[in-house]
Amino acid sequence: MAEVPQPARELDEASLQRVAAARALAPGSHIHICGICGTGTAAVLSLLKQLGFRVTGSDKAFYPPMGELVRSQADRVYEGFAASHLDERPDLVVIGNALSATNPEVQEVFARDLPYASMPEIFSALLIGEREYCQHSVVVAGTHGKTTTTAAIATVLDVAGRRPGYFIGGVPSNLPSNIRPVSRELSSQNRVVVLEGDEYDSAFFAKYSKFHSYRPDIAVLTSLEFDHADIYSSIEEIEIEFTRFAKRLPANGLLLVCDQSERLDALVEQWRSGSEVAATIVRYGLKPESPYRLVSREPWRYQDIPEKRFGQRLTVKLAGTEINLTTPLTGLHNALNLTAAAAVARRLGVGVDELTAGVRRFTGVLRRQQVLFAADGITVIEDFAHHPSAVKATLEGLRESYPRRRILAVFEPRSNTSRRGYFQKEYESCFQAADAAYLLEVKDAGGYSNTGSDFTPLDVGEIIASVKRSGREAQSFGSVAALRTHLVDQARSGDLIVLMSNGDFGGLPGTLVQAMEEKH
Repeated sequence: MAEVPQPARELDEASLQRVAAARALAPGSHIHICGICGTGTAAVLSLLKQLGFRVTGSDKAFYPPMGELVRSQADRVYEGFAASHLDERPDLVVIGNALSATNPEVQEVFARDLPYASMPEIFSALLIGEREYCQHSVVVAGTHGKTTTTAAIATVLDVAGRRPGYFIGGVPSNLPSNIRPVSRELSSQNRVVVLEGDEYDSAFFAKYSKFHSYRPDIAVLTSLEFDHADIYSSIEEIEIEFTRFAKRLPANGLLLVCDQSERLDALVEQWRSGSEVAATIVRYGLKPESPYRLVSREPWRYQDIPEKRFGQRLTVKLAGTEINLTTPLTGLHNALNLTAAAAVARRLGVGVDELTAGVRRFTGVLRRQQVLFAADGITVIEDFAHHPSAVKATLEGLRESYPRRRILAVFEPRSNTSRRGYFQKEYESCFQAADAAYLLEVKDAGGYSNTGSDFTPLDVGEIIASVKRSGREAQSFGSVAALRTHLVDQARSGDLIVLMSNGDFGGLPGTLVQAMEEKH
């Protein structure tokens, strides 16, 4: 019986050995995924099936839509966790980061001494590979914007005929799935893989950020703020992880850093004054001295995409060359995301015409300003925004494009950080671009033994009072049902209802659309 490993806090030799073992598996090998319905592990399933592996998996439940997707792709699935699910003795077990060492299947992995790996280790082994397999590896990291930026880069490269491999932590609108292996028809020199890099930890046995398992040649850092209060006690701890990530780039690598973050500004000065970050550091954003920058932008009507009636015209300056772009995405945050994507694309040799075509075609990621309903002058949009900075940016972007619409901001404090009082003051001021704010009440702030941050719940009542003091309508609700009833009753022609949560919002998006369709 193998012993359960002590959690590793940094990338170690054991991880490298797990990657090498996964890389050595022949197509057709049997891989079992514990916790197969997670966003990351479901992407692992899709990657493995595209590469020709036999895949089984288990999870506590298979709720739609992820459960249905998993059932349609896996060779066999098991509901619940049990040691018997490993009786067929897989060649490798992938353990999702939501599982603990006490899970019965995890315990059986060690009892039977089965090979195992984490999600990012599988990506390292089978998506990125060694340099001889794939020459160019792009990793996008940051508190906000990494999903959209990763999807934009992959889309632009795809439109340009580069056939990239990619992993995106969301569902891209313009690509067939959120993960795809690099085309083996291409030579190693022409292969490109683009990955979203996450600072959240990898698994119970690998308590370090997922992006440490990747091999970046080009990296993007979009932003840096405190998040993930369940595993980090301070923003300084997150800065340490970003610094370790920056050190992973080679001397001939490129590190693109957004110039709109004071924390990143300080880190860049630290990295440039030392000698530990070997890659070239280049800034992008709005500052005149940044080599890649957004020169101007203006909202405009996007005639041929009815569900996205407004977009933006952008002018970006990339190493001295001005390029005009049009996009259906709204807001300064998306303009900056696309500036980063354009910079990466140009670094990889994408021409101006190909770049403009790719940006124009890119319509974003599902749950990022996704239109769910539009009838009788009422529009319902769903967005993943949950951090106060992201909520503020989403609402300001929509206000720019819809200056005369009544915007109803509907927010669920659901993440481990947003349910607690860490950003109390920031949430009180992030709804200013909306005409009304409706929030779900917080019932449980959570408690985590490995963090020193405040367990006090977010005071939703004080947020409501603050919004009302600014002259806007605001109300909190104890249940999704009560919130839905209020929205259906109050909605009128001209309203833009924006649902914001990093979860399923208690099913509100689907049930609200159904109720709106019945009424309108």
